[in-house]
Amino acid sequence: MKVTGFDGADVLVQLMAAEGEGAEIGRIPGHEASMLRREHPSRLFEVGREISAEEIGRWREGQRQFSARACEIPALRSFLLALEPGQLVAGTVAEVHGFGVLVHVDGEPDGLCTGFIRGPDLTWGLISHPSEAVEAGRRVTAEVIIAETRSGQVALSLKALREAPLIRFADQVGRLRHTARAARRPDTSSGRSLPYPAGFRQGAGLVSGHAVRSTAW
Repeated sequence: MKVTGFDGADVLVQLMAAEGEGAEIGRIPGHEASMLRREHPSRLFEVGREISAEEIGRWREGQRQFSARACEIPALRSFLLALEPGQLVAGTVAEVHGFGVLVHVDGEPDGLCTGFIRGPDLTWGLISHPSEAVEAGRRVTAEVIIAETRSGQVALSLKALREAPLIRFADQVGRLRHTARAARRPDTSSGRSLPYPAGFRQGAGLVSGHAVRSTAW
């Protein structure tokens, strides 16, 4: 595509049309022009310059919107596009902040820090600060949540690789129920119920139906 002008902070572009077809005009919102901070995109692009951009949606009256920042660093874009949700990656914790953890992901372009872990994605436990879960310099293995070419980052999760406490609790409850059902099974030959096996205490860990019915909610 080619830069044709500016509309406020937005960049107007003309899509390269096939021979014999009319050229379509698109728009790059100002915040999608670059990962670098500039007062105005005219300091980044000149009218007539050919650029690459990623389509991100439609604007008013169906005009196509693009992100130039998503294609600003080709090596970064290629790295992020190769990552898929659920994929496991390794890296080194670079910085720990109150808002989350920055991670140098193995294989990322030199000079960049692409990995980010939000506080809630660090652990299933309650923590008041991410530094309670990790520290700078620590090697970690994490699961990819999503790789964003527009932000230049990959969202990661350490928590996804650990078993959820509720799942463990549900398994324990299921095993207890199974044991309780099997403890007194009918004796089809005599019509009587077999006694509880040795070591099984009737009613242990269970709430009686009467207690449930009499509880005020």
